[in-house]
Amino acid sequence: METETSKEYSNWIIQESILRVMVKLGTPIAIGEALNIVYTMADIYWLGRVGREALASVSASWPVIWLVVSAGAGIFSAGVALISQYWGMGDFKRATKAGGQMLLLSLVFGIPLALIGYFISGYFLNLIGVPETTIKYAAEYARILALGIPFIAIYESFSAIYVAAGDSITPLKLRSAGVVINVMLDPVLIFGYFGFPAYGVAGAAMATVISQFTVSALSVVYLTFGGVDGHSLTLASLIPDSNFLKDILKIGYPISALMVGEASGFVVLVHVISLLGSAPLAAWGIADRVLGLFHVFIAGLLGATSTMIGQSLGADEHKRARKIARKTSIYGAAIMIAGLLLLIPLRYQIAEIFAPGDEELAGEVADFILIMGPSVVFFTVYLSSRAVARGSGHTKPVMFFGLLRLWILRNSLAYLFALPLGYGVKGLWIGMAISNYITGSLALWWIFFGNWVKAVVKKEESRIESTPFS
Repeated sequence: METETSKEYSNWIIQESILRVMVKLGTPIAIGEALNIVYTMADIYWLGRVGREALASVSASWPVIWLVVSAGAGIFSAGVALISQYWGMGDFKRATKAGGQMLLLSLVFGIPLALIGYFISGYFLNLIGVPETTIKYAAEYARILALGIPFIAIYESFSAIYVAAGDSITPLKLRSAGVVINVMLDPVLIFGYFGFPAYGVAGAAMATVISQFTVSALSVVYLTFGGVDGHSLTLASLIPDSNFLKDILKIGYPISALMVGEASGFVVLVHVISLLGSAPLAAWGIADRVLGLFHVFIAGLLGATSTMIGQSLGADEHKRARKIARKTSIYGAAIMIAGLLLLIPLRYQIAEIFAPGDEELAGEVADFILIMGPSVVFFTVYLSSRAVARGSGHTKPVMFFGLLRLWILRNSLAYLFALPLGYGVKGLWIGMAISNYITGSLALWWIFFGNWVKAVVKKEESRIESTPFS
């Protein structure tokens, strides 16, 4: 049943000014990202007190987990496209049905992926050549994190449903609860306070999984009893529907292929970095997260963009959708430039916070910020193209951009500059930076001139409409 509240909730995203909607919808997403970074930085802070190898284990293991999780990433992207476009055209029944089918698929894939991640983690870390001093910690950390994959799937489905419908505050509430739990448990489980054993690196992973379980349980409660703007997810929404499942898979497979390609590419990158020792591996993990601090604001912008574009296309507001995409790329680049103007002059002081007493490691962190920093502006433009793809449902172009960035450019150039050309660790950062410049330029062209301004759903049928460039 369509309620008056639903109409108003749908219309404000389409009718209010673009900047105003970006701020209203994106601010809770940005706060959620900030909270997420707080917990990752807490992990780094406490594990930094354990030692360099503990820090390096986090950098070494997350690409392996990402590789497994990314196989299902397309499900959430497809869900955002379908739900937001149906919501924009006022078809709340099919929007709810699409959300149920997304949740169903995420559960179907989540449990097998967890088992795969648990059993392959140690093998993959050996395969990519993680330093022997690091691999024991990394394998332990990765195996425990893999057990949380089904909980991640539930929350990501929940978040996609609410944000696509225009509610970014409810997911923020749940993420906040998870972060608080994680941050509180970190020192307790790492160092063994209040009678708990000192689990070290494993304790950090355990804290993460416990918080993920809590958030996923709350997500199910919200979906069942609260719903989205008066539209609750029922058991009927979870009954398999071949049309919706085909739509989700058709839109989602390029994103899953992209994410798997990127994750496996980062596995190879870990191997390349590991050839130069554990210090560069730890430096990469620290500096990448420091640069990610400014991604807080960008994440809010990108999350809002996907919903705004999806609902605009659903309402046949094609010019507005194009305008949103262009403004997103400009605003995102401007935010990153402002951040770098603050970060680069203070890079040595920042590096010493996370690597106290380790001059070699601190120097490599500072070099990463200086060399890679400017290229992140172009990486932000590339991320903007992914937000456009998530909202529009035209996902193949960004798949090609992402695979080009990592497999053809980043890994080969990082290796080339670091070893054959003899630039060492700085060469790693140079090669990685070049890949961002090239990919960001291609993504910018697609945002401004690509053929993505066409809804993938129709008002009278739920089949996907193919376009030559999609």
